[in-house]
Order: sequence, then structure tokens, then C-alpha cells
Amino acid sequence: MNTTVKAETAGAKIVEWYSSIIAKQVDQAAALKVEAKGLVTQMEKNDKILAFYSLVSFRHDILVKQFEKGENDSEELDEIGRIAEPSIDDTLKYFYYFVSAQNEYIHERYRSAIRLLRKAEQFLACLHDDAEEAEFSMYAGLLYYRLNQYPVAASYMEEAYRVFKRLNYKESYLNAQIVLAGIDSELGHSETAQMRLKEALSESDPYPVVRGLIHRAIALDHKRYERYEEAASHLKQALSIKEHANHQVGAKSQYSLSNVLLRQGKKEEGLTILKIAETGATYYKNIEYQARCLFTRALYIEDDMALVEQSLQTLDSKGLYYEVSDVAEEAAHYSEKRGDLESALKFFKVAHAARSNQNMGACQE
Repeated sequence: MNTTVKAETAGAKIVEWYSSIIAKQVDQAAALKVEAKGLVTQMEKNDKILAFYSLVSFRHDILVKQFEKGENDSEELDEIGRIAEPSIDDTLKYFYYFVSAQNEYIHERYRSAIRLLRKAEQFLACLHDDAEEAEFSMYAGLLYYRLNQYPVAASYMEEAYRVFKRLNYKESYLNAQIVLAGIDSELGHSETAQMRLKEALSESDPYPVVRGLIHRAIALDHKRYERYEEAASHLKQALSIKEHANHQVGAKSQYSLSNVLLRQGKKEEGLTILKIAETGATYYKNIEYQARCLFTRALYIEDDMALVEQSLQTLDSKGLYYEVSDVAEEAAHYSEKRGDLESALKFFKVAHAARSNQNMGACQE
């Protein structure tokens, strides 16, 4: 005869499981997930604990899948929301809004993610947990960085770095360093960015996923400042790490490598890598990188400005204004070097308009 498990017992195990997720302890989290599932299966009826279990399970999947999109994630969260939103439990509400924000981030709906994150922040204080507050700051920093709100992003990310460093959550504070270096790079401080990243690289040996991301970040800074040989070298080092190459970010690095090679005039090698990047962007259903691949093929291989404009329209329709500005400027400089001043002026205007649209008032579905 099976013994019914008290909801409090199952809830305590779920909290333990969640703590291992925050600490990025993948093996321990996997073991605790099995234990939590066993307890929940035998638990007395309690919709709140079931909802909490589902939310933590979603967080676990994010950790394991490294931000791959799921087909039915939004529908599953809507089901949980029907329990969480009317609840008087502030902790449950926090987790619901925070996990929903993460889902929106994964699906590239960044402004929607910000709205949900603001709702989550209203309930954050009730957790009394430094690690969770740091995790919240990390995601807030990522979102504002993705929306090019660099001072706000840096403020959140510096707080996350400080707390994770104090707690000795090394993988997490190395990730924070990567984002802070990205902000430095965007603001023109390449030397500072490189120093941050080299320091992070020196601590990254036990963490191959993070090590790959650091090499990618070093490469993107080199690419931004037209140091293409160095960029290609670090992208190849990132892709030599199987944990990097076999995830969505690996497809992004394949794209970046193809773009760098084609900028250098290495058409044959660049096209070979671009085909791999196109396959990856399609497999992961990444709209931004599908558009970027189309842009790079159109500009450097096909010499088709209509397709260049199509890629820009795709990015613009998703509210990816920084990305529009980025690739439009690339097209403008390319056209200018070829002496096509009319096209160059047109693309510079597109880039300027996109920068003007980089504000929090713009709606993004």
C-alpha cells in the first residue's frame, strides 16, 4: 500500500532541486528531479505544489537544453498561470512570472519578457534568497542588454556578478563577466572588454560551455573592431568545444565565422560555413539568425540587394532594432566600398531609423 506524501515534504524537495538549478549543478539537479517527481506522484492533492513543480521543471529544462525553444512551452505556462495568477502565494506568483519571462526571452520576445520580469520583481523580496535575487538580476541584465539599454543592463549585471562571486557560484559569475564585457565592447571600450574576457577565460577550464561562450565573446569584440583574423581564430576555438558546437549558440558562432570569412574575401570557406549556419538557424527556429544568414548570403554571395532588404524587414518586424542597425550598417559600408553611394546612403538611413526605434515604448509581440 502506497503512503501518501505530505505536500510540505514534496515542496521541500522541490526547493532543494531548485537550489541546485540556480547553482548550475546539472548532475545533482537531475537526481533531485527524479526524487521530486517521485514525491509529487504520491503527494496528497495540492494544486499549488503541482504548479510549483511544473515551474521548476521548466527551469530545469532551460538549464539542460541551454535555451533551446520548445514547441508547447507557452501553452504549458498558460495552464500553470490559471493556478498561479489568482493565488495568494507570492512565491508562486514570482516563479510563474519569472519563468514566463524566461520563456519569452528564449522565444526572442524581449519586450514581453521585460513586462513579465517587472511583474516578477514585485514579489522578489518575499523569497529572502540572495542567490535567487542574483539570478533575477542576471536575467534582467540579459534582457536590457538585448534591448540595448546598456546602463540599466550593466547595473543589474554588476549586482548579479557581485552576489554570485560572494556565493562562489563560479559559472554564474563568469557568465555575468561575459555580458559586462559585451556592454564594454558596445560602448567602445574594447580594451576593457578584452581584459574582462581574458580574466574570465583563465577561470573557465572546468566549464566548457562557458569557455566556448568566452571565446565567442572575444571574437565578437574583435569582429566589431575589424580584427578579423583574431575573430576567426577565437570562433574556431569556440567551435572546437563540442558543448558549444552542439548547441544553438554553436549555430550562431558558425554564422559569425562565415560572416568574418566572407568579409575577408574568403568566399569558398565562408560559403561552406554559411551553409552549416543556415542549417543550424533553421533547426533551432532562430528567426534572427535565419535573417542574418539570408543577409550574409545575399550581400557576399548572391549580390542581391532585394534579399538584403528582405532580411532587414524580417528583423524589423520582430522588433530587433539593434540587429537591423547592425546589418544595415554592414550593407552600407559594403556598398560604400564598392562605390555604390546611393545604396550606401539608403542603408545608413535604415540603420539610423532602427537606432531611433530602440526604445522601451515599442511593442514587440
